[in-house]
Amino acid sequence: MSSHGTTQREWVIALGVAVATAVIGMIPYLLGSSLVPDGVVYTHLIMNPEDAQTYWAKMLQGFNGSLLYTIPFTSEPHQGAFVGVFYVWLGYLARLIGLSLTTIWHWSRTGSAIILYVITFRFTAEFFPGNKNARWTAYLLAIFGSGLGWFLFAIGQPYWLGAFPVDFKQPGAHLFFTALTYPHIIIGTAVILIDMLVLKKIGDWYMETGVWRLVDSDDYDSHKRRIWLYAAAAGLANILLGIVYPFLIYIVALTALLYWLYLCWRSRSVLWQQALMIALLFIIPAPLYLYYLQVWRTNPIFQMWNAQAGTPALPWPHYLLAYGLMLALGLWFWWKKPEERRHFAILWLWVLAAALLLFSPINAQRRFIQGVHVALSVLAVAGLVLELLPRAQRTWTWIGLTTRPRYTTQKLTRFVLIFFLIFMSLSNLYLLADVTLVATVERPYPLFRPADELAAVNWLRENAPATAVVLGEYETGNYVAAQAGQRVVLGHWAETVNYTEKETAVSQFFTANTANAWRDDMLLNYGVNYVWYGPREKELGSFDPASSPYLALAYENDTIRIYRVTEQLINKNDNEWGNKRMPPADFTRPRPTVTP
Repeated sequence: MSSHGTTQREWVIALGVAVATAVIGMIPYLLGSSLVPDGVVYTHLIMNPEDAQTYWAKMLQGFNGSLLYTIPFTSEPHQGAFVGVFYVWLGYLARLIGLSLTTIWHWSRTGSAIILYVITFRFTAEFFPGNKNARWTAYLLAIFGSGLGWFLFAIGQPYWLGAFPVDFKQPGAHLFFTALTYPHIIIGTAVILIDMLVLKKIGDWYMETGVWRLVDSDDYDSHKRRIWLYAAAAGLANILLGIVYPFLIYIVALTALLYWLYLCWRSRSVLWQQALMIALLFIIPAPLYLYYLQVWRTNPIFQMWNAQAGTPALPWPHYLLAYGLMLALGLWFWWKKPEERRHFAILWLWVLAAALLLFSPINAQRRFIQGVHVALSVLAVAGLVLELLPRAQRTWTWIGLTTRPRYTTQKLTRFVLIFFLIFMSLSNLYLLADVTLVATVERPYPLFRPADELAAVNWLRENAPATAVVLGEYETGNYVAAQAGQRVVLGHWAETVNYTEKETAVSQFFTANTANAWRDDMLLNYGVNYVWYGPREKELGSFDPASSPYLALAYENDTIRIYRVTEQLINKNDNEWGNKRMPPADFTRPRPTVTP
């Protein structure tokens, strides 16, 4: 048996649960792939296609041999950077071992989910070394549990306070939802759990060998070296965190600061050695974060992307609905068991850090609840299993039930825990059913796209220069940048520089009464080489690119035409500008106005 109470058999079962849960998460994707009707292409996504296509764009760049990321969702030329390279390298790995991007995408998501679940088991076991029921309930609640967002659907209020429930809006809210989505979120959560576990080890080491001396310590020097190694390992893990999901370092940093202050307060002294141990978690990855700061300062395109990538928090009552019951159980335990508070202190400080960051002025607010569901699961189980159930077992009702032949304390306890787990998993059951329905019956655009779109994208990838710029409607640009690799004028709400302005300009371009001179100016200003004209562009207006003398048909299928911007337009521009062609997207020249 390990120091945290788990047996080898438990680890085998925990791994089996992790694999089975990851396989369950594959079901919507497998059904979506196997039930695709003729004339339609499945994108291998089940939600949030806009952001997902940015990950595919990065993988495509890696598959094409790049090791840095150049944003294809904006028309402005710029230098690539060591930003978002997790997916770039994933694509490069697919290139090296001969796998398709679809295969590497699914294997990375499923594999990282299994790793996350196993780390979650180790994390939850740390807090219940002597209680098997508690650690298994905490593990299952952490991987299957959710909030009470389903209640809003039951009462017909899915957009309560103008927002969708946390359980169905934020993949980082709960582990099962996290594992259904994207590898970088999954891995980022796993690293946070490692960080929190190491912080607890640092605190426990002081409490065991410092002035508190709550238990007999092992060999002091050996234990100290081990803690330093843990801190160094967490620092290395934070390099991975910086690569896959750099924003999450705020969670670790604030929790670490609060925990160190807590230790100092308890000891009534400044704990410099513990401060150095904790600092090692951030010193090791510091060069990477300093590099990011340099990119944001010197690369205007990445700087604008960062400025536009805000994810504001939902109204605070939604978070109470998602976490309130678990929080209440945890608070009950905290109130009734003051002698156990220090053991769970790191979890409370993590919850506090998440709450502070959630409504901080940092533009990534919504992301800071990542993984906090695991902390709340442990706290809730402590309240339920270690406090409420023992009280219930002493009531006359419970004692009366156990006097019956078919009822025992063990069976009743198991029934209560199973009921609690099912009740807390209803949102995830709803979510799984919903995405399965989406993948098999509803098949909405753009999760499923017409085969003509894929054919046109394939033509662009094989025939158009990699440096070309494509003009099309938003969903068109989102797909072209990710699957063909050329830059687009409009393609993503955060990664398209001056998104609002370009959205208006693209709509204006396809409006019939827009002046031709305005269109010509726009094509030159954004350095456009190809104009995509399909059903979505037709919805923006009745302008037909075939009527322009400067657009030549380059590709055509049943529903989509792609036009090439001709040299005549460039020559016209040279004459008007004294034989000095304006560089594409030159920031020194005013962009076209939004009226003809």
